[in-house]
Amino acid sequence: MSFWVLDYLCLAGIVLGGALVVWLDNLLGAVMALSWTGLCMTLLFVVLGAPDDAHAEIVVGAIALPALYLVAIGKCRAVVHDRELDEEKADA
Repeated sequence: MSFWVLDYLCLAGIVLGGALVVWLDNLLGAVMALSWTGLCMTLLFVVLGAPDDAHAEIVVGAIALPALYLVAIGKCRAVVHDRELDEEKADA
């Protein structure tokens, strides 16, 4: 298998992951697609012979950034209140 094939497969994974991040309505799915994009970028760096960049990308792009997004989504969902339920409780 030629290295060019691996390059194009990694590029296709990056483009697919980026498109899924934009198109998915589910926030958790979009974060997983973002993590997939980071993983494909890491593989591309390894194939191209840039191990230092690959290490940085795996830590930041595939682990830390998606984890921070998941925490932020969890915090935002915990703060959201349902006004209709609050009004029903007040009326009762």
